[in-house]
Amino acid sequence: MGDTTAPPGRDEVLARCLAGLGGGGGGGVLLTGPAGIGRSAVLDAVQGEAERAGALVLRSNSAACEAGLPQLALYDLFAAALAERDERDAWEPDSTALAPHLRAALDAALLRAPAGDGAAGQLALRLAVLELLRALAVSRPVLLVLDDAHCLDPASAQVLAFVARRLAGQRVAVLAAERLADGAEPGCLDLLPGPVTEVALDPLPPAVIGELLSARGGLAPGDPVVERIAAASGGNPGFALALARTARRSCAPPGADEPLPVPRGLRELFAAQLAALTPELLAELLPAATARPVPRWPAGEALGQAFAAGLLTRTPGGEPRFAHPLLRELVYADATGAQRRQCHAALAEQLDDPLEKARHRALATPGPDPALAAELAAAAELAVDRGAPAQAAELARLAAERTDHDPQLAADRLLTAARHARDAGRADQARRTCDAVLRGANRAARVGARLLLVELAGGDRSGVPALLDAAQAEAGDTPGLRAAVQLHRAEHAISTGRPDQGLAELAEAARQAERSGDLAQQLEVIAVRAPIELQLRPEWVLPSLRHATELAARRPAAAPRAASIQIRCCLVVGLLRAGAVGEAIEEVNQLRADVESAGRLKDLADVLHLVASTHERAGRCVQAYQAGRRGGRLRRELGPTPAPGLVLSAAAELNGGTAQRATELATSALLAAEAAGDAEWTAYALGLLGRADLLGRRHQRAAEHLGRCRTLLRGLGFTDPALFLVDADLVEALAWSGALAPAWQLLREAGAEVDRLDRRVLRLGLARARAVLAARDGDPRGAADELRAQLPASHPYPLERARALLTLGDLERRARRRAAARADLRAAAEAFAAAQCLPWLAHTEERLARLDGLDGADGPGPALSELERQIVALVRQGATNRQVAAALHVSVKSVEGSLTRLYRRFGVRDRAGLTACPSAG
Repeated sequence: MGDTTAPPGRDEVLARCLAGLGGGGGGGVLLTGPAGIGRSAVLDAVQGEAERAGALVLRSNSAACEAGLPQLALYDLFAAALAERDERDAWEPDSTALAPHLRAALDAALLRAPAGDGAAGQLALRLAVLELLRALAVSRPVLLVLDDAHCLDPASAQVLAFVARRLAGQRVAVLAAERLADGAEPGCLDLLPGPVTEVALDPLPPAVIGELLSARGGLAPGDPVVERIAAASGGNPGFALALARTARRSCAPPGADEPLPVPRGLRELFAAQLAALTPELLAELLPAATARPVPRWPAGEALGQAFAAGLLTRTPGGEPRFAHPLLRELVYADATGAQRRQCHAALAEQLDDPLEKARHRALATPGPDPALAAELAAAAELAVDRGAPAQAAELARLAAERTDHDPQLAADRLLTAARHARDAGRADQARRTCDAVLRGANRAARVGARLLLVELAGGDRSGVPALLDAAQAEAGDTPGLRAAVQLHRAEHAISTGRPDQGLAELAEAARQAERSGDLAQQLEVIAVRAPIELQLRPEWVLPSLRHATELAARRPAAAPRAASIQIRCCLVVGLLRAGAVGEAIEEVNQLRADVESAGRLKDLADVLHLVASTHERAGRCVQAYQAGRRGGRLRRELGPTPAPGLVLSAAAELNGGTAQRATELATSALLAAEAAGDAEWTAYALGLLGRADLLGRRHQRAAEHLGRCRTLLRGLGFTDPALFLVDADLVEALAWSGALAPAWQLLREAGAEVDRLDRRVLRLGLARARAVLAARDGDPRGAADELRAQLPASHPYPLERARALLTLGDLERRARRRAAARADLRAAAEAFAAAQCLPWLAHTEERLARLDGLDGADGPGPALSELERQIVALVRQGATNRQVAAALHVSVKSVEGSLTRLYRRFGVRDRAGLTACPSAG
């Protein structure tokens, strides 16, 4: 069976192909594109969808080397199907069996019998294939899949073209793939029955190529070679994977001044263009292949030669460009090392940009050079200011390589390169650079490298204690180094559920930072301590965070980037938990803008998580959905474990997607987090599963998932109920599951914690949970009245008010006050619609639609009895109560009693309302 998953970036193509095939009703689709573009992968996906829908799929995979073998494609398509049909007919004779002379012709073509006469045999073969397809399509749709149709043997192609012209009205569709260069006309359209849909495969965007290289190419996200391969491939997935395989086989990844290794098969695709690459033309094209951007293109005769050879083409604006990006790499590779260095030296003189000037000077000067090293280090800092940490990492590495005269300074510059690589999301590059630092003798740099490796550990913390012990041993009694180590010890203790030890480590870090007099380290201590203080002394921490934020803004050069971001994040969290949602939105949007302009992907992934959470609580679910999806994608790309990215994606679905997709993503997140031993992200995944369970009214499972979530979070020391809104939902899930005693106990505990921390924004949620408990205790009317009395006109968290309205509607329904229930559910739907929270809106609309058919239970109420249906039918015809009674041979009082119950059930007041109610019968 084919793969039913669309290849990366091809969802729209898959949809167009399926639409063109008519859902099994016939038609033809021609899929075109150059070599390597992914035609076969799309065919696999379409084939999988067709097989899943019950179609019979017959496939031929042609090859140019086999095009001389007559009728080979017919054998691929029909030999197995015919054998299966023969086996079935042996037990159950089929009235649609082929006529003997047609069967003989088909057997001869498939080498199952001796060949027959020439022209008559050819006609018989064509008719045999046509009749076979018609017979096969009697029981189910048939799909012919012709991969590389341009390589079909001519004999098979003639038969299939004959058949295609005669398939009108049959349940037979044809899907063909043809290799086609840009601008060429397709040659396989005659193989397709009408109507024909042509689908051209366009190049994939770099981001999708990067995902493909990570998933199937064996390259880590953020690896510098991924960016080069994505650019060189020109969006061609086959080219990208071939380049990745060659790069992996290399002893080391290519350096910035080294050509990208290109496999022979790809090089042969451009053999005609490369044959025209004379030494003179190579010299003219080398600057264009080397510089970013191109400072000049060849002129005069050389330019004409390059266009004539197919090496160059023109952009829509008329500017020259390489006909394919891979040609740039091939031209650079065909130059000698001396030619490349000479070209870099010339470019360093021609270019004005200080970053590119320094880079080309470095690539032209491979040996130590103190002045050049200083220029490169300055250029790296300029790249940071421009928001280009990947470029900064490359420049800092080049600076370190040219600082052989001072090993201590070289190690410092190498560590700086590792930190820039980390900021650019290139974790593997950062780790390799840290390993190089550890091979040196610079004690401070070695401590920094070990601590950076701790930061890069991600979900696998098993090696962290050894790294921290080694760093502490090397730090000795140097205050600055000791403070850095203690900070990392504190973070590790807190992240592994030991908050008391973390606070002790923080106290020591603060003491050492005070000894060093380093403002940066003092801010880092505040950044680590703030999340803990938010749970213990929220009234103290907000002023402290505002002060630290202002201090960092006044002295940006002294403020460490990570600490500044962490402090600003904590300020947003503090504002949210205090109910100052408007200020929190302003702060987080500014933070996002600052981080995006800096170009640090890891920081952006973290900040997008906060952006999504802030907008969700502000009732801006579209923004939360968009930020969550982007943050989830970045988190998965940057690794090292997919759990955080999957959690963000699942949360996004609960804002603007579907509960089903949220469940799928949260389940995957749970498996990944448990595999990584990450308790925090395990808890978040469980919490999201619980929320999705509530949407599906799976209350017992919701109680299980939410209960495990709460237990894990409290075990990690995360006791602030505003961190992750779990308490009210857990009480509600327990109540609906019938576990009333533990629900009341949890409600009391949560209420005490809310009062202790003055988390006023959470009181409405607890009131909602208390009302559900009271209703389950037998007083839905009183519970509804109490909740209504506590319902505010507005709330800092709009979704909390919408949830309260939803619960109120359910309680009113249970109290048999249908009109009030309908009004509350409509108000809830309007609130969810205003927030654009699609899953909860769909849930509420479903509750509204089911309201008229419910009878006080949480599920569907009993259907109308036969007597009730007859009463409703007669009332709708205009019959009086007496006429209804006479027609049904019952008493008038029985009719009146039945109508009273029907009015109550459907929330209407009189006969007119019952007649207009669509759900009444």
